[in-house]
Amino acid sequence: MSQELEQWLIEEWREGYKEGFKKGLKKGEDRVAALWERLEADGRLQDFYDAIDDETIRKKLYDEYGIE
Repeated sequence: MSQELEQWLIEEWREGYKEGFKKGLKKGEDRVAALWERLEADGRLQDFYDAIDDETIRKKLYDEYGIE
């Protein structure tokens, strides 16, 4: 493989990785926002604050509200 081709492949991989990371970050932010809105509407703000520090609680709440 030529050095130019190898460099091009590395750059393409990096760009794909960055794009995937951005999409994943956006999805995570959207999930948290959806959870916040649902819990706020139901008057369950303490559950939201608890979920911030506890992944198990967060997962339970995502499942409960059907947030993927």
